[in-house]
Amino acid sequence: MKFTGTGKLWILGTLGAVVALQILLVSGVAYAHGGLNEGQSPWTAWNTNPLPTILLLMVANLYLTGLVRWERPSHPINNWQKLSFFSGLLFLFLAMQTPIDSLAEHHFFIHQIQHIILRMFGPLLILLGAPMTPMLRGLPRWALRGGVRPLVRNRRVRGFYDLITNPVLTTVLFLTVLYLWQLPGLHNAALRNAALHEFMHFTMLLSGFLFWWLVVDPKPHRSRLHYGLRVLYLGLIIIPNTVMGAAITFSDHVIYQAYADVEQPLGISLMTDQQLGGAILWVPGDMMSVLVAGIVMIMWYQKEAEKEPQDIRPR
Repeated sequence: MKFTGTGKLWILGTLGAVVALQILLVSGVAYAHGGLNEGQSPWTAWNTNPLPTILLLMVANLYLTGLVRWERPSHPINNWQKLSFFSGLLFLFLAMQTPIDSLAEHHFFIHQIQHIILRMFGPLLILLGAPMTPMLRGLPRWALRGGVRPLVRNRRVRGFYDLITNPVLTTVLFLTVLYLWQLPGLHNAALRNAALHEFMHFTMLLSGFLFWWLVVDPKPHRSRLHYGLRVLYLGLIIIPNTVMGAAITFSDHVIYQAYADVEQPLGISLMTDQQLGGAILWVPGDMMSVLVAGIVMIMWYQKEAEKEPQDIRPR
């Protein structure tokens, strides 16, 4: 499916209508990050801070514009990749703008759902959509000439890029961000301070993009890691993820006291909430690593198949 200018306008118009409907439906009752107002229904607690939605729409616009302008693609973006990209944007929207965000202030298990989306589902799906070339082509010419090209040619910028995409550093950062924000002191502080909470989400999103960038190899980017090493890294992150999730799940006391300071609108106890959250951190997190390892192995097989000489058959 090739995108045209009309198709782009249709998609952006649909997205804009969804955002407008969101604001109209929750006007006057929404809470802009920080939990629920007293007596408020959880399902009306949408986050109306426009910044995340605006950024997501800008990213969608760049991607669509690039696809429209890309007349002779060297590595065509197939329909599954396009679906993956927009699914990733949708997941991030759900995590940051819907009642998931507000309920996460009251329930640990919903907070873990939000974190898995920010660290795993959103970045992974977006990168599987191979967004680099379409988004660069979607930029205005002045931005490419005056911004992107000088940055790419700058030695310091390239050196910094090499540093933050170092496989060991990227993996350590991915796990460090997970562990730091699960420490009771930092987790409780983030719940009680909006700026710190936003920083938590930013670091999770950033570490997620850096790690999955290393693993899924979105074209035309070429990862430093051999496919076998990528599978190994995915296996290695399962261990600390399992340890953390199991420790929270089987704890015999409430670890995160900040949730005791607010009401529990879904009516579950703090211990049950904590056990569910630990299980969500543990099981889906491990399953994601296994699933992506399978995807990487398929990519590895396809790459090896491309290297094999074509059979020469007589006419």
